Amino acid sequence: MADRDLLIVVGLTGVGKSTTLEALLKVVPGARLLPNRRALADALVLPEAQRLEGEPPQPVRDRLERFRLSARYRRAHPGGMARALERFLASEGSRAAGAPLALFDNLRGEDEVAYAVGAFPDARFVVLEAPAAVRVLRLAGRRDTFDRVGSGGAASDAARDVTSAADHDGLLARLQRVDGMASLADLSRLAADAAGLEPDAVEAGARVVAGESLHYDPVGAWSRLEPLPEHRRLRLDTAQLTPQQVVGRLASWL
Repeated sequence: MADRDLLIVVGLTGVGKSTTLEALLKVVPGARLLPNRRALADALVLPEAQRLEGEPPQPVRDRLERFRLSARYRRAHPGGMARALERFLASEGSRAAGAPLALFDNLRGEDEVAYAVGAFPDARFVVLEAPAAVRVLRLAGRRDTFDRVGSGGAASDAARDVTSAADHDGLLARLQRVDGMASLADLSRLAADAAGLEPDAVEAGARVVAGESLHYDPVGAWSRLEPLPEHRRLRLDTAQLTPQQVVGRLASWL
C-alpha cells in the first residue's frame, strides 16, 4: 500500500472520529477501515508494555491503565501507536493493495504524529478537535463500556440517577476532585450542561479526558502537521461543525 493511499485520523477521545469515519466510508467508494487504535493496542502495544514491566500479557479494560501502559510502550519504542501501525502495515504487505484509500483511527499527541510524518511521507492526516467539556459530555452520553475507569465507569448499568439543575453543586464537587480537569474546562458550566446525564458517567468521562491530557498534547500534534502542504493535512473542529459538514469538508478535501 502506498503512503498516499493512507489517511490517518488524529484526535483525542470524544472528538467524533468513529462518527466521521462511519459516514466517510459511505461516500468514498472502496475505502476500507484498518484495525483501529484499540485493536492494535490490544494486539501489540499493551502486551509489549506488560512484558516490559515483567508482567504476563492480559486484557486491560480500565482506560487510565491503558493510557499508562501505552506511555510505557512509547518510552521503550518512540512513536508509540504510529510505530505499531507501521509494524502492522509491514506485516500486512500486499494484502493492503487494491483499496483506493485506507483509513486509520487513530493517532494522538506530538510524538506519535511526528513519527508518522517520518514513517509515512505521503500519508494524509485529518485532525479532529473539540473542547474538553464537549468531549466529556459526549462520553457521558454515549455510555460506551470502553470508557470505564476504575471498578465502575461511564457505562455502569447500576448508575441510573441523572443530573438535574438541583444536583449542580454535587456534580461540580465531583468534577473538582478530578485531577487536571479544572485546567481543561469551566467546571461550573460543565456541571450545568450535564443536566439530564448520569453523574457517574459525567465523572467517568471527565476522568478519561483529564487522564488522556496527561499523555497526549493536541497542540503539539498539530504543530508537527502544520508545516506539511495543505493537501496532506486538514484540521476540523467537530464542536463547530455538524457531522454532515465534517464529512462534506473531508470528502471534498480528499
